[in-house]
Amino acid sequence: MTEIPEHLLARSRARRGGGAGAEASTTPAKATSAEAAPAASAKAAPAASAAPVAKKAEPVPPWVEAANGRRKMPVWATAALAFLPLFGVMYMTTNDDPPVTTLGPLTTGATVFSTNCAGCHGATGGGGAGPALSGGAVLGTFADPADQVRWVLLGSANWDGGTYGDTKKALKGGMPGWATLTAGELLAVVRHERETLSGEEYDAEAWQAAVDKLKADANPTVAAAAEEYQAVIDEWATLPAGT
Repeated sequence: MTEIPEHLLARSRARRGGGAGAEASTTPAKATSAEAAPAASAKAAPAASAAPVAKKAEPVPPWVEAANGRRKMPVWATAALAFLPLFGVMYMTTNDDPPVTTLGPLTTGATVFSTNCAGCHGATGGGGAGPALSGGAVLGTFADPADQVRWVLLGSANWDGGTYGDTKKALKGGMPGWATLTAGELLAVVRHERETLSGEEYDAEAWQAAVDKLKADANPTVAAAAEEYQAVIDEWATLPAGT
């Protein structure tokens, strides 16, 4: 029987020992890796489950919120606004100025009478606390318009004499003087009472004679007012009849 050399036996034993050792060492390594994997997963799980922290939204200023909620101008309105300057130019160049309306003395006189005289003489001049003026009554008392103008201007308090008018009515007081009226208003209300209420026709010559008489009046208040009356009747001459 042939004898196996010692060094071959040693090599064979070494191989057998190394293989077993390798298997032995490999098995624990696998086990260690298997144990380490759950641990790593366990450590990674909290990180994966943690949601990202959202950034807190800043409050919107009230003026920005109001602007965002405001309704926007429609496109057609913008186009319409673009034509406004053109429309303004067309309006100014194609429209004439309205005619200037001048109030005549009869219109002015009616307004003055309604405001200042109707309370005593009645709305239509029929009388009341004061004597009647309508239906020719005022013409019977003052045939000359100068005398009526003088009476209306001075009133009973400043009247010189115990009677007034053509009928020599006794002065009882109560008639206020209307020096506060303008010259145009005073003559206008006298014309309203004579023409509208009592039916007299306007006579330019009679009125010129009345103003001339008042200019020569001994009472300085009457004479001074008559200078303004002249300008009034001069203006009447430029107005249409019946105004």
